[in-house]
Amino acid sequence: MNTVNFNDKAGLTDSTLIGVDNNQMVVTIRPQNYGTFVVSTAENYVRIPYQKARNFRINNFSGKIVGVRRVHKRLIVDRFEDTEFSNWAGSGTIQEGTVLEGTKGADILGLKYTALTTEQMNDGSEVEVTFVPGGSSYSIDIKVWDNAARVTSGDPAASFTATPSNTIEGKEYKLIFRLFPTTKKYDTYLEGDDGRTTINQQITGEFGTNNMQNSVISVDSNELVNVDPIIYQQKVNYPHELVLTGSTLYYPCEDNLSEYEVVNLGSDAKNYNDTNEVIQLTGLYSS
Repeated sequence: MNTVNFNDKAGLTDSTLIGVDNNQMVVTIRPQNYGTFVVSTAENYVRIPYQKARNFRINNFSGKIVGVRRVHKRLIVDRFEDTEFSNWAGSGTIQEGTVLEGTKGADILGLKYTALTTEQMNDGSEVEVTFVPGGSSYSIDIKVWDNAARVTSGDPAASFTATPSNTIEGKEYKLIFRLFPTTKKYDTYLEGDDGRTTINQQITGEFGTNNMQNSVISVDSNELVNVDPIIYQQKVNYPHELVLTGSTLYYPCEDNLSEYEVVNLGSDAKNYNDTNEVIQLTGLYSS
């Protein structure tokens, strides 16, 4: 271990050196990226605009009381930490693959599918699939279904096909489906090294009649695809925290700013009847 006096700024020339102060190791957290954001809201909850972040502060100088709350409850569908894969059905094959998160990953060839959730799916719930395409002429179908019976003979609630025309072999991507069962619509987003891209919005899907309580996720690839992990984000109407006018609060993020939503709760001066007025909140994020 190579150490350097943390107070000797001229000596901090190598990122591999360990900073020491008074015989104690110094740990600092320096953001790799940071910036400001603005979000407008009124009487309905609005998500903070998407931006990769580990934390943020939000300022309220609107003259109103503002509510802030998390959007989702995060549920792990599969992190592929075991090698049995007994929860996966289908005619394809699944085996231990390259690790993208945690300690193990999975390689899938052909059609495989597994249960997504048994909860009633609320509007705004999301499904996340992290994958790495393999082969030179791959075609990877990733789909959400209202039940397993439709997988081989019906229409999906949401679907995306990764090919060399929209992705690059060997690169890691995160696919996000945002689902709206009551209107039978979905949005699709794809994240890569260059950020998040909107693939489509408000596309019609088959959501069935059981509130997606028997929903499944399927992966069907003509070449080996590395998958790890699959996450279900259940939309939850959490209680909000109050942000009084003239105040600033700080929040942590797992991945991005859109994990939180805000709402105008009105002002005492107008007897809280002004929630329909559009207000703007500003903040600073870092990652």
